[in-house]
Amino acid sequence: MSGSFQLDPRLAEFVTITEVADASRLAAAVLRRKYDMAVPPQGRHVLAFVAGETGGWMPAFYVNYLPHRNAMLIGGAATDGEILRRLSAQRQAALASADGLMLQTVRYSEARFADISVATFGYCGDERSWSILERCGYRRIANHPHLIVRWNRDLPAAERTALIDSVRDLGPF
Repeated sequence: MSGSFQLDPRLAEFVTITEVADASRLAAAVLRRKYDMAVPPQGRHVLAFVAGETGGWMPAFYVNYLPHRNAMLIGGAATDGEILRRLSAQRQAALASADGLMLQTVRYSEARFADISVATFGYCGDERSWSILERCGYRRIANHPHLIVRWNRDLPAAERTALIDSVRDLGPF
């Protein structure tokens, strides 16, 4: 991983975050419950796994990063609340004090993809998700109620505008 990421040390004992080539089985249940959709076959799939109390790793958070031009689109972020409820009170408290799996996973992903993506765009209408994404460096795009961006490097104004316009043209994603 080229960027800088460090998992919150309070989670090191029972959380691991990684990109997987095929998340079709690993993230199927949470995406079906949250969005009534299948895991997209395209893109980069990032999962946060938690260790169960008796061992074994369970996928507890999923997010997809889809390449778009020289940027990425973030989408499909979903936490498996059923898995988290099975954790001990101590582990649930550690997750809460570290501000959750979404924050940790997005920070991991942004570090992982920083060298191959000039920016990451999201389409966010959920205030809870926005509060986390803002802490990861995302900013709202003017004149668009849900489009957000996290710039990884400066671009000339014309390139920046063209990239934003190309994402706007996609509509909700």
